[in-house]
Amino acid sequence: AMSMAMRDLLPFQRLAIGVCRAMGLNETTLSTIHSTVWEDNDCALTLAKLPSVNRVTPRSKHYAVKLHWFRSQLQPGVTDIKRVATDEQLADIFTKGLRPEKFKIMRFKLMGW
Repeated sequence: AMSMAMRDLLPFQRLAIGVCRAMGLNETTLSTIHSTVWEDNDCALTLAKLPSVNRVTPRSKHYAVKLHWFRSQLQPGVTDIKRVATDEQLADIFTKGLRPEKFKIMRFKLMGW
């Protein structure tokens, strides 16, 4: 799921940078384009933050290369991947069947009502 989210995020970042350059904005404006990806899966976080020298762990060497491509695209200060508690993951409202109480809590956090 994080790999798929990054496939959407990275083109938007490039588009924003392209628009800024086309409008003639200076490089300090370009440096303020920053994205944070929130992930609740510890394994996905571990794989995303592995150094480029050691790209796989013994248990992840069988993963397809297309799932790891975004790590080469991550740039310090442009995209951060941070941990969020599973109970606080707002994306769950779109991907899981929630109990009515949990749905109302997530809806309030997401929309404020």
